[in-house]
Amino acid sequence: MADQSGNPNHDVADYISTMTAQLAQMAAAENLVLLTHLLEMAWLEAERLCGRDSITPPRRFLNG
Repeated sequence: MADQSGNPNHDVADYISTMTAQLAQMAAAENLVLLTHLLEMAWLEAERLCGRDSITPPRRFLNG
């Protein structure tokens, strides 16, 4: 999404980043490997849109 000036809406990307990280945590806890991977990919894209140089999702919530 973009605001009226055409700039990305960082609030939306930041919200998506937070939510996908939490959803990835839930998926990992249930050993839903493919879903976890897809959510991590969405998290990385949201982080990129926020201008953060994240390389990988926080692994503190992954089982093993």
